[in-house]
Amino acid sequence: MKTPVVPKASPETLPELVTYLTPFAPLFRRSTSRESVERYLTGLLTDLPRKNCDTIATAVAGTSTERLQHLLSDAAWEPQALDQQRVTAWIAQSPSQGILVLDDTGLPKQGRSSVGVARQYSGTLGKVANCQVVVSAHYVADEPTSRAPVHWPLSARLYLPEAWATAHARRAKVHVPSEVPFQTKPELALALVDQARAWGVPFAWVVADAGYGDNPTFLLGLAARQIAYVVGVSSSFGVRLPDEVLAATLAPPPRLRGRGQPKKPRPAPLYAAQAVLEALPEDRWQTITWREHDDVVLRKQFAAVRVHWATGGTQFSTSHHRVSTGPEGWLLGERPVPGESGDRKWYFSTLPADTPLRRLVELAHSR
Repeated sequence: MKTPVVPKASPETLPELVTYLTPFAPLFRRSTSRESVERYLTGLLTDLPRKNCDTIATAVAGTSTERLQHLLSDAAWEPQALDQQRVTAWIAQSPSQGILVLDDTGLPKQGRSSVGVARQYSGTLGKVANCQVVVSAHYVADEPTSRAPVHWPLSARLYLPEAWATAHARRAKVHVPSEVPFQTKPELALALVDQARAWGVPFAWVVADAGYGDNPTFLLGLAARQIAYVVGVSSSFGVRLPDEVLAATLAPPPRLRGRGQPKKPRPAPLYAAQAVLEALPEDRWQTITWREHDDVVLRKQFAAVRVHWATGGTQFSTSHHRVSTGPEGWLLGERPVPGESGDRKWYFSTLPADTPLRRLVELAHSR
């Protein structure tokens, strides 16, 4: 079998890469580390189908697998400082108000040694597979009509499954610091939100998919940070109607009847998002085109209604740990235009009550 020959990239640094790397030079004390960074990035810019230390060293002149591996594993440099420097440069070139998009990505792996690898669900693959999962945050400019709005990655956090987090010998073997705890994906996403704020990223809204929107802890975390959001939710996402929430709040306390404890107050009825939207009259649904370029037209039908996100039905008392009623917001429904194919989708948003339907749609589709 003939082995394909990979042409060597030039030993000369690309002029654009020199300009890009200049602000980062102080973060690498040794000249050999600075040289390895340049060679590694040059390798990432090639069209190699798989990019790792071995393949880059083969395709890029002036380096070796050992030097690149030393940069990634043993050289003295601080990843967070590098990330912050990069983000600071991008902030200076970005609009003053944008969107923070939270998501996770599955990285397929064949072995068991990579940190955090496990059989777990990957949205990238659409199935359970052996992979790592990375939770990421991206800045996207609020440019709803643009096919390619200004956007760039903020940072990412590797998800460490609980089986990994509690396996001390396994962690030590691959040098996972002892202070790294188990955190759920929503907890990692909230940590990225805090990091974006600390670094001065100019975002006004958070957007995420149903993996985060269905998580009450995540929604409460955004509410505590006073951040407006539009998140995907599942068809069974629980909601309560504002009028019924108000009526339950104003209801007089249950009357005592004989001996024993008084009957505990109950929350307002709990409904599934899909059921609430399907009960709306047809004239509430509007066809909205949120982007149109060349021969590609992105359009669906949408309807929105004010609700509270909620958990726990009327079989529980209002003090039960399963019962929660979040702030009032928009429940947004999406369905194909009659005669066209597509999936139904659901979203929840804390944007104000006077927000136009088109604006809800634009933010929901900014991902």
